[in-house]
Amino acid sequence: MEEITVEASQKLESSEENNNNNEKENNPGIPEKMKAIPFLKASEKADTLQIMRSPTPKISKNEVLIKVKAFGLNFADIFARKGQYEESPPFPFVAGYEVSGVIVQVGEDCQDLKVGQKVIAFTDFGGYAEYAASRKEAVVPLPESWSFTQGAAICVTFCTAYHCLYNTGLLLPGSKVLIHAAAGGVGMALIQLALVAKCEIFGTCGSDDKVNLLKEKGVHHPINYQKQDFEHEVKRITIGEGVDIVIDSVGGSYFKRDMNILATNGRVVGIGAASTIDRSVGKFFSLIPNVLSMITLSSIEMMMGSKAFYGVNMKRIGSKQPALLAHTLREVMRLFEDGSLKIDEFAIQEMEWTHIGEAHYLLEARKTVGKVVITIPDEEDK
Repeated sequence: MEEITVEASQKLESSEENNNNNEKENNPGIPEKMKAIPFLKASEKADTLQIMRSPTPKISKNEVLIKVKAFGLNFADIFARKGQYEESPPFPFVAGYEVSGVIVQVGEDCQDLKVGQKVIAFTDFGGYAEYAASRKEAVVPLPESWSFTQGAAICVTFCTAYHCLYNTGLLLPGSKVLIHAAAGGVGMALIQLALVAKCEIFGTCGSDDKVNLLKEKGVHHPINYQKQDFEHEVKRITIGEGVDIVIDSVGGSYFKRDMNILATNGRVVGIGAASTIDRSVGKFFSLIPNVLSMITLSSIEMMMGSKAFYGVNMKRIGSKQPALLAHTLREVMRLFEDGSLKIDEFAIQEMEWTHIGEAHYLLEARKTVGKVVITIPDEEDK
């Protein structure tokens, strides 16, 4: 099969063609080439994703190399696959921002981390692979009672949720919080954190089954947006006062409606634009009102209403403010350690990486509940 040039002069090959290769090792037990799932070119279709061969990452002195056991799937991956995520490197590249696994190599400046240690980590892309590199600040030990699947579900979801609630402004007991897409991974994390903070929680979702799930998880006011207008419901329930915080991963026309239900000194925290994910020719013109709604928020109106909009991009935060990301990750783990957060109550949908195309499809179609985690079985388990 033809080799495909990857960023930094790396190459990918068919995994089937190379199963019998005699690979040199750059470290005992670490092969020069590994299996990975690259994004070869921008594609609307998830079924184009496949496992291939790629060079194993070389680590710097402040990084560790992790033998990946599981990685998290995020909506940003869908945008990246379609060529719509501006933080992505040039095609082809390996996506993936969070993993769990075992450290197999340690940089010289990583004295607190050890080979053989089970860990959870953020990755600056590269998570869809057997081996992934991570900066030491973005790595924490995997709790002894946790599975690798549970570990891979934490970084993006709970750190995004924590940042939205605690790092973007004041959060007081009794604050009213509206969470859009509350049955998703970040939504479920937000629910747990908002309950810890003793907030009153509103949550939108797209089915009655998800409404029942949100009730079970502690949401005080679940709203099925297929049957109810969330703006009307929030105004009705709050008797017109509105909510203090809106966490919005949908974007588009939602943003202005979010601003309409903000209480004085409230804030909308935007963490995504899922409503604009389908940018095919047939959908282009229907997207225009959504996009215009996102870019025509009035600063004068926000100032006079004492309201705010705050955008969150955890990938950018990790790149530009790694200390803040490290602080957030450690605070999240502290809350798990003291029992405030409970991993067993977090909904996780597990799939093997041979089903990566199906996983992308289900996430994009909003047919998943909670966090989607992709596992990489050991060769001896097959």
